[in-house]
Amino acid sequence: MKRREFCHQFVGAGILVGVSASFSHAAPKVAPKVASKSKIKWQKDLRAAQKMAIEQDKPLMIVFGANWCTYCHKLERETFGDKRIATVIEREFIPVHLDYDKETKVVKMLEVEKLPCTVFLTPQADFLHKSEGFANVKEFQKTMTSVLDKRTEIQQAGSTTMNR
Repeated sequence: MKRREFCHQFVGAGILVGVSASFSHAAPKVAPKVASKSKIKWQKDLRAAQKMAIEQDKPLMIVFGANWCTYCHKLERETFGDKRIATVIEREFIPVHLDYDKETKVVKMLEVEKLPCTVFLTPQADFLHKSEGFANVKEFQKTMTSVLDKRTEIQQAGSTTMNR
């Protein structure tokens, strides 16, 4: 399934709500240990995070990690631990941290194959970007800027279409 089709089905069919609801019953709402090292206020409930994204008109930044993943810990410590990165994430995104081993349905739907993995979605769950592997502060800053620029382009294209 193409990512764009998935994103539309993800929201249109209410899959985001259903998937996150099944996780909230299957596993406790606790982020993996790697999420505790940064100053970022990670969301652990995907459904609640999407509601926040819609209310605050911010893109979702979904980070997949695992306790056994060395580069996940490195990303958390070095990149997300950077005060400038954490500030931008808190200001511009709704950050969600999911455990790769526990969130298998979301992992499969978003085609997460390598860790760490960061997926950016619009508040309506349209695909914006996916990054796999470790990214240092400079690389991650470029990615965030690119994602925000792409989102702005999408918003402008939408408003142009609506004004016709």
